[in-house]
Formats: sequence, structure tokens, C-alpha cells
Amino acid sequence: MTGSTDHLDVIVVGAGPAGCAAAYDLADAGLSVRLLDRKSFPRPKPCAGAVTVKALKRLRYSIAPVVRYVARDLEVTLRGERVRHFRSRHPVIAMTVREELDTFCLEATRARGADFRITRDIAEIIEDESGVTLVTSEGDSLRAAFIVGADGANSRVRKLIGDARVARAWALEGDVDARSAKALRVTRFDFAQVANGYGWVFPKGDHLNVGLYARSPEAAFGPADVIGYARQVLGTEDVGRIVGHPLGVGGETYAPARRVFLTGDAAGGAEPMLGEGIHNAIKSGQLAAEAIVGEVRGGVDAQTTYRRRLKAIRADLRACAMASDWFYRRQPRGFRGLSNRVARTSLMRGFAAGKTFHDIFWTFPLSPFYAIDPVETLAQFERESGQVASELAITRAG
Repeated sequence: MTGSTDHLDVIVVGAGPAGCAAAYDLADAGLSVRLLDRKSFPRPKPCAGAVTVKALKRLRYSIAPVVRYVARDLEVTLRGERVRHFRSRHPVIAMTVREELDTFCLEATRARGADFRITRDIAEIIEDESGVTLVTSEGDSLRAAFIVGADGANSRVRKLIGDARVARAWALEGDVDARSAKALRVTRFDFAQVANGYGWVFPKGDHLNVGLYARSPEAAFGPADVIGYARQVLGTEDVGRIVGHPLGVGGETYAPARRVFLTGDAAGGAEPMLGEGIHNAIKSGQLAAEAIVGEVRGGVDAQTTYRRRLKAIRADLRACAMASDWFYRRQPRGFRGLSNRVARTSLMRGFAAGKTFHDIFWTFPLSPFYAIDPVETLAQFERESGQVASELAITRAG
């Protein structure tokens, strides 16, 4: 259909968690939505794939079919030493493979009514008083009332509208066959494994995801360091598919344009302490959709609404940035503060309750009273997989 012009309510660029969250809600509200991505699905996606309880609570559907493991306990160290166990009676993280997660979410979004198309690139975005036009590299013109940019830390949408470049964090990861690794079946964080960052091991059933994260893209580590870390914690150098990926951070300063709304990593929505970005991707996508529906259906200015509704995300990102600055500049002291009994209890209870870091920081004395509600994804996975708390007692005892 080269050279054609399609008229839509909304164009969403990027079919990851942010884009699918926005497109799902827009389609559910009855708006015409075109969801664009450079890749066909399933497609490889570098990402550790840890989905927090707060993220699971925001999803409109269960993702149990693509959950590989549910974590209750965390093992946290400083440079592989001073091991601290963060324990919870309740689940805190669902482990997924992003290739599987993104495909599942895209299919759910298409089933809700969003139209998905593949495009090689976007050549131009032209905004005027009544709408916005997107021109693809194939020569097609798409006309809509709004565009949602959900195309990641290297956002093409952000570049085309002249928005300031977001700050970036950096991660490098690979996979280890569970059969070739020594018996580590607990989610692990090794702080100070690299400068201004940490190493991680995430169980995924038949394999372990192992990687390194730094809150600065100038971090000096490469594939050999990932292999060395795997040798240290898993006793193997057999690490497959090592890939790196930037994370968009610094979103506490993001302000939306009139008709083009950035979401997720494109808006700097990953938090810098751990690099977790799926929750803010889903939430910002839903908030953008809510604001757009409000204007299209009710005449309420979407830009004003989106800016106002982003306040909670920006507050959480500011809190995470301050904590990250303090923690990584004072690693031994920061580790002691993070891993004392009160902090461990408050954090794990807060994670299980689906609280943000900002919420936990300001209300930690109340953490024993946080309400922990059932999450269907977790309940369904554990029913179907047979993974229950009693099974993890073996890991704890070990």
C-alpha cells in the first residue's frame, strides 16, 4: 500500500510493554489504533524479563502462560560476599523471557482490536493544530489525532519531534543452561560486581539469565565480564546469546508535547537503581491512553491530563534517582543500609504488595500493614506449575 494515507485515532510506535499497554486500552475504548514495530513477533528482545508485582497488577490480563518462575526470596551480596537473604511469604517477581512476554502481550492487544503493522522505519512526523501525520520509510502516510512513542531508549519518535535525549543506563546479559550450572535456584543480586551497578542471576526454568547492569552507559564491561561473572556464581563459562541493551532513565524531567506522547524507556521511564522499567512502561502507556480517550471522547485536553497523571511516575523516579546516587556512591555503607533487617522486611513486604519505591520510602513504618492482594498471574502459574512456597523451603535451607 505504498503511497497510501490512512486515517486513525491513534498511532502507537513500538509494540513492547508500553506500546501494547497503550494500544490495548485505546482499542478497548473503541478508538482506531495502528500499532507499528520494526520487527515481526516473536522477536529477540534483550531484557532480563523480571516482572514485578506492581507491574503484574497493572496488566489487564494474566500472563501466567509465559511465566517461567516465581521468586519469593532474593539473595543479595556485596561483591559476592556479605550474603543477605531477603525472604517473603508472598511472591515478589515473576520471571519471563521477553521474547515470549512481548509476543503474548501483542496477541492480547490485537485480540482487543488494535491493528498491528511492520514498518522498516519512520521518516517524518508532522504535527499541526488538528492532528499529526507520520510518514514511514516505505512512503505511507498515517494521519491521527495522536501518536504514542513507545519505541525504547533509542526512540526514533523522540528524535523526530526534537525532544531532548534521555539519559541511559546499560545492561549486558546472557543465558546459561540450567543443566550446566551449579545448583543456584534463587534470584540473586551482587552489588558492586561492576562500578555503579550489580550482577544478577534470574532463574527461568530450563535456563538461568545472568548479566551485569550499570546506571551509566560508560561502564567498562563486556562479554568477557559476563562470562567471568557466570563462572564465579554458576561455575560455568558456557554463556549463550550475550547481548547488550540501553535503558532510558531520567524521566523525572519528561514533559509531553501536544499530540505526541512518549512512554516507557522512550520517556526515560526505567528507574536507575536496578534498571527496572516494565512497570513504568505499562503504567505510562495506560496513562497516555487514558488522556487521549479523555480528549477524543470528552474534549478534555490530553496533554494537560497526561502531564498531571505522570506526576506519580516522576515522583517515584526522583526517589529512585536519589536513592541510587546515595547507594552507589557509598557502596559498603549503602549495602548495610539496604540489607538491615528493617529495610529487608519493608522492601519485601512492599514489593509483594505492589508498592513503588517512593511509596515504600515514605510509608515503611506501615509496611507490616501493607495489604497483599492475590494476583491472578501468580496464582494461576503456581496452580498450574505446582510451584508453591513449601518447595522453596529446600532452597532456603540450602
